[in-house]
Amino acid sequence: MKRSLGATALLLPLLASVAGADSIALVGATLHPISSEPIENGILILEGDRIVALGKDIDIPPNATVVDVAGKHIYPSLVHPGAPLGLTEISSVRGTRDTHEIGDINANIRAEVAFNADSMLLPVALSGGVLISHVVPQGGVLTGTSAIMRLDGWNWRDMTVASSVGMHLRYPSFRSSRRRSQEQVDKEKKRALEVINKTFDDARAYAKAKEAAGKGGATFDTDSNFEALIPVLDGRLALHIHAREKAQIESALDWAAEQELDNIVLVTGPDAQYVATRLAEEEVPVILDGVLEVPSRDWEPYDAAYTAAARLHEAGVKFCIGDGGDASNARNLPFHASMAAAFGLPKDEAIKSVTLYAAEILGVADDYGSLEAGKEATFIVTSGDPLEILSRVERAWMAGRELDLNDRQKELFEKYNSRPREPEITPRG
Repeated sequence: MKRSLGATALLLPLLASVAGADSIALVGATLHPISSEPIENGILILEGDRIVALGKDIDIPPNATVVDVAGKHIYPSLVHPGAPLGLTEISSVRGTRDTHEIGDINANIRAEVAFNADSMLLPVALSGGVLISHVVPQGGVLTGTSAIMRLDGWNWRDMTVASSVGMHLRYPSFRSSRRRSQEQVDKEKKRALEVINKTFDDARAYAKAKEAAGKGGATFDTDSNFEALIPVLDGRLALHIHAREKAQIESALDWAAEQELDNIVLVTGPDAQYVATRLAEEEVPVILDGVLEVPSRDWEPYDAAYTAAARLHEAGVKFCIGDGGDASNARNLPFHASMAAAFGLPKDEAIKSVTLYAAEILGVADDYGSLEAGKEATFIVTSGDPLEILSRVERAWMAGRELDLNDRQKELFEKYNSRPREPEITPRG
């Protein structure tokens, strides 16, 4: 069945629905739908902001602009599963950082409102094939709601794909260090859990009061933090729990069960492999950060982080791969997946971990993560496999519009590559 789909057109009535619209046909490339087998020497047809057909031997609309991409590869946009892109510019300059709010409880924060559409980090990410990013606020215990953003556009409204994608909870750490004794850690953990539990208890009481008021009961004052938590309590909004160490992860899962929260996403690190069986059994999706980390314990092998993705896959955990949330290096996202592939994760799973699986976990797979008729025409044209460091992203389309892939780093390269050279000195004799 996969072969027949790859050899024939994947057509929708969409072709007829936008009659008169300008079409674009990219021809000659190997198409990588991700959700099905690759199509060599394929044809990808766009109309407006949508993919309307892809296949091998399909008719090109007579009004179409034909783009020759012979010998190239077309992939869906990479989907970054969590970074402060647009919220920070230069980490050492406080005035360019808008990631943290004051206080523990910031559930009412909306990441998209603070998004800087003119950030110079966005074009750099585009050059790495990351056209879509999950932008996450970071301040406090409850940090607020995240958003899926296009990384090119006029302003934050224009660039917002989905707002209120998830509420983010920084679960207290269990690990001591040279700077933090175990006594300090235990004290901070206890205080943080008290704050979290009280907030959720108060939010439930607020929800009941609001419901009563709606039925003609007593009036009450609106609280934006509790309003933001109501969708979490009733399961409409996913709670993204950030927890990295094994004991911390297990405690966080226990806490979520006690709170009867069944719509959760675990944002974690390599320690997730040590609780993989439980994560699979409880069907908890995972955003795995830190694939390129070094071991944090003396007894761990050098490749503990590199193999974590493979072990999650073997256990049957649904996961995607992130890069630890470094805005300035978001372009390196594919290389985290490629390292996981080098250490046991099947290659097709590795590319899915930064495309389709990320889109599914974040709830935007209807438009992103794969090349399919009906989805948004947001994709990249590469010289080869995007997980290979020598491959280049040569062209890109976002919502049917070709992007300018120039960025500050390329401009600096061109400037200094064409700098005046000193005349060569001919040695004597």
